[in-house]
Amino acid sequence: MNRRISYLAIAMGVVFTILCPSAFAKKGKPGTEMKLVSVDVPNNKITVSDPNGNITTLAVMQVTTVTLNGQPAKLRDLHRGMHVNLSVSQGGKVADKIDATTPPAKNTN
Repeated sequence: MNRRISYLAIAMGVVFTILCPSAFAKKGKPGTEMKLVSVDVPNNKITVSDPNGNITTLAVMQVTTVTLNGQPAKLRDLHRGMHVNLSVSQGGKVADKIDATTPPAKNTN
């Protein structure tokens, strides 16, 4: 009987881990929309500015997910002025996910 309970507990833990991986992720600040200030491809770093003008430099790991306008992208595809939503970990020093969009076209009327 005890063996069945332990198997059930393990199975529930596995299912919970698969269905809720964000429960175990260490998150930094919530993903507010920021602007890219610079992209340092050789050093795998990006610098962003939040709506208040605070500038932060984040490391980008090889496993960091980067999307551009909803499509898979690479760090080299990003450029200054893009709007980004970030998911960060390790105390807000490493970008786990970067969702970038091109800035809206300026109205020249």
